[in-house]
Amino acid sequence: MVEAYIGIGSNMGDRAGFLKYAINGLSNSEEVSVTAVSFIYKTDPVGPVSQKKYFNAVLRMETSLDPYGLLSLLLRIEKDCGRLRNERWGPRTLDLDILLFGDLEIEDASLKVPHPSMLERAFVLAPLNEIRPDIRIGNRLAREQLERIDSTGVERLIAFDQSKTVGIIGASSKPDRYSNRAQIKLMDLGHSVVPVSQRDGVILGVPCLRKIADYWEPLDTLTLYLSPHRQLQVIPELVVAKPKRVIFNPGTESMESKRQFEAAGILTEEACTLVMLETGQF
Repeated sequence: MVEAYIGIGSNMGDRAGFLKYAINGLSNSEEVSVTAVSFIYKTDPVGPVSQKKYFNAVLRMETSLDPYGLLSLLLRIEKDCGRLRNERWGPRTLDLDILLFGDLEIEDASLKVPHPSMLERAFVLAPLNEIRPDIRIGNRLAREQLERIDSTGVERLIAFDQSKTVGIIGASSKPDRYSNRAQIKLMDLGHSVVPVSQRDGVILGVPCLRKIADYWEPLDTLTLYLSPHRQLQVIPELVVAKPKRVIFNPGTESMESKRQFEAAGILTEEACTLVMLETGQF
């Protein structure tokens, strides 16, 4: 097994969700064992193209793959997330780079290791320094090199295991709606979102589901923006989704819905999701 380090980035749609997809995809590979993941960092984009801020992280793994086999796996995961390579420096759903692969040095048309730009990129060195400050890149320590370069625009956001996957039931594209404002805040703080809407196809760059039953990954939280009457139509599928908790936002409180959730062992709260996010209580 060889120790390798992978840089992960996304600045389109559900950025935290794409990072989670990548790490889950690598963890599910029989040839890979993920041993550490950094915090998620929010970073300024590099290059001349106007685009959203990135979410970046670095992971450490042990792998039985050779570097080209690992590269093939990374490219496959990128493709699964809809990565298109139409524009250099352009926005991307998911970007996976081999930063280091044991002590190997590789330079050919398809792969360069160590990654040729990593010594000048704080969005790589900051998360790498977090999980392995004493690692050498050539003749330099990661922590020493990080001190030498400009780290402006690199913000440590949230621990990866604290990034929640949140279903928004009754999501809306209208900026004045609390569900829309909560989605903005969730995404900005490093959480993954699953908007569920009968009206909208895409909200804030994230495709909507018509029902939460169409989502295939575990959910940490459901936040409700449906009236008690409308909840009765969807309660069975919300219970089947088995979130860890359900938040009843003001005006959505329902004793019958609460009873059904709690009977299924699901925690419930009556609170405003937006206020919880703004006050650090989420």
